[in-house]
This record gives sequence, C-alpha cells and structure tokens, in this order.
Amino acid sequence: MFHTGFRNGTATRTDEPVAGSELYFQRCQWCQTTTFQRLLCPTCGATELTPELSTGEGIVSVRRGVSAAEADLWPVHMTEGFVVRCRVDGPLHAVRPGVRVKLAAASVPGVEPVVRLCEEVPLDGWI
Repeated sequence: MFHTGFRNGTATRTDEPVAGSELYFQRCQWCQTTTFQRLLCPTCGATELTPELSTGEGIVSVRRGVSAAEADLWPVHMTEGFVVRCRVDGPLHAVRPGVRVKLAAASVPGVEPVVRLCEEVPLDGWI
C-alpha cells in the first residue's frame, strides 16, 4: 500500500494498512472553496490551492448514471464541503444515501479512498 500526501508529494511504501488514515483536500486561497485533487478552483479558476487535512467524515450521497465498472463507487460529501468518490466498506444492504461514513484507508492518487459505515443498518432498513 502506498501512502501519499500533498505536503511533500512523495510516496512511502508500507506493507500494513495505514492506521489513522489521512485524506487531503484543497482550499482555494481566494474564494475558500474546497475541492479534491484539482489543478484549478472549480468556482473562481484560481491556481492557489492550499492542501488541508480532512477529518475523514462524510455522508453518502445519491448517485446517478452508474456504469457496471463503477457499481461499488459512491459520492461522499465530506464535512469540509468537498465531494469525493469512494469505495464503501460495509454490507451492501446498508450502503445508501444519507448514511454517515468515516475514512478507512488512505487516499492514493488514481485509487479511490475507502470509507466505512459509522452506523449499522438492519436488513429490513428500519433504524
């Protein structure tokens, strides 16, 4: 597994899962918009994006037009305000929009982050 960060742009090799996984996002210095792995701010087009560490908590969002190759990917709205596509680790019946998740594995460029469900949902869907 590789663990990377935007701070120094280097990758370090580790053989075990990263405890206390980190996810970095970017904040525009001009308009304060948050984004994930972009070269330009999606709001104002500025190039001055500062890396910041995310808390790793978010909520699964609605997905539309999903291809078979992306069946296990879900958009997650992180608490800082950016959206990232993630693989959700948990029972298939429990993965649905509105469920809270927390980062489980570090983000590697080109590979989607992995998140875990924060709350277990019964099979019948009632909480």
